[in-house]
Formats: sequence, structure tokens, C-alpha cells
Amino acid sequence: MVDEISSVINDNNTLFSRPNILLTGLRRSGKTSIQRVIFTKMAPSQTQFLKSTPQLTVNQFSCGSFISLQIQELPGQLHVFPSLHFPNNDGANHVHASLYDDDDDDVTHLVGSGYNMERLLKRCNAVVYIVDAQDDYAQSVSSLNMIIESGQRVNPRIRYEIFIHKVDQLSEEAKIEVQQDIHNQVHDRFAAGTSETQTYPLGSFGSSLNSQNILINFHLTSIFDHSIFEAFSKVIQKLIPQFNH
Repeated sequence: MVDEISSVINDNNTLFSRPNILLTGLRRSGKTSIQRVIFTKMAPSQTQFLKSTPQLTVNQFSCGSFISLQIQELPGQLHVFPSLHFPNNDGANHVHASLYDDDDDDVTHLVGSGYNMERLLKRCNAVVYIVDAQDDYAQSVSSLNMIIESGQRVNPRIRYEIFIHKVDQLSEEAKIEVQQDIHNQVHDRFAAGTSETQTYPLGSFGSSLNSQNILINFHLTSIFDHSIFEAFSKVIQKLIPQFNH
């Protein structure tokens, strides 16, 4: 699928000149492994030795002769919601100030172990969010919903591609149950307040949700079979037409 891979790019002048994907999810969900298997042909069995990504990385990839894209991988262990309220020991809520000056275009700038998620979302075309299907995914889905909320405020045209990942150890029945549960949690969150009753198709290998004009797709994936390649190919195919005008 991939002919070449460049090193991390820090040139902000080229950062958003091509399809830009924000790859995120909680820690150890499999973000780095997915990139390595798809884009550097690493053997899936070797990904167990990869260390967690410590900071935001931006990679440029060429797929074939005509497709070029950039992927920003956002570490799952870092705080990325600086505008939210968090309780401290005295029980009071405090607002975390924005980590960026409005004139600062360096999206890789890290202050206080956090990134400005809204700034990242403004500049991406798609969010690929990884949910570890073998773990308790309640926190992961909660974080996903917050990302979608932020994205709707600053960039309503974002596509959200949800990879329900590490499903290779699940039975077919369990895969469907997990996908249905995650699908419903996201749908219920963003269908609240609407009067429409809709039925969304759900299959073994993917489903879609279009609530409040939010473009969300779900994929069952694993690095140990072809599902991860199929899912990422679909993501790229949906983005490329936007850049062919």
C-alpha cells in the first residue's frame, strides 16, 4: 500500500497542504502499531515491542504514485482538553487556560503536558479514533464524544472514523455486540434533542452513523488480518476526492 515514508515533519508551511488525519485514542489502544503495520510493513508480531508515543508526531506518507497524506498521532496519555473544568482537592471546579496563543501556528507545541485539541481539529480532515475492544472502553467512548463535540464547534466537515480495534480475539457474536454498544453510545449522545427516530445499519465489518449531520463511520479492525488495511483504505478513499479539484 505504501511506497515510502518520511521522517517526522515540522515544517508548518506544508503541514496542511494535503489530506490531514488526526490519529488518536487512549494509551495502548494500538495507534502506533497501526501506522507501522500499514505504512512501514512491520510484522504485526513485532509491534508488541513498540513503546508508547510520548508526544505529538506528524508523518508524511506516500501511497502509490498519486496519493500523499499526513497523519498526526496524538498520544493517549496526554491531557488534550485544556478548556474543560476539572475538580481539585477542595472540590471546586477550575478552568484550564488555553495552551496556545492565537497567533501561534506550531501545532506540536506542548505546554503543561497538554495539547489544544480544538486547534488540531480545525486543521484536520478526518479523525481516526482507536477504541481497544479488549479493554473497558467506557472512558474511550467518553473521550471520543468530547472530541466530536469539539470538532462540531470548530470544523463541522470533519469525518470521524472509529476503529473498534483488536477484535481478532473476539467471536463474531462478540464483535457485533461490542460494535452495537459503541455505536449506540455515540448515537445516543448526539441524537439527544432530536425528534427523529432512525435505524442505522450495522454489519460485521462496519457501520455508519449520520446524526446531526456528523459524518461518523465504524470499522472492526485488527493488525493481524486484512481488516486494518481495508478500513484505512476506505478512510483515504473518502478524503482524496476533496483534494482533486
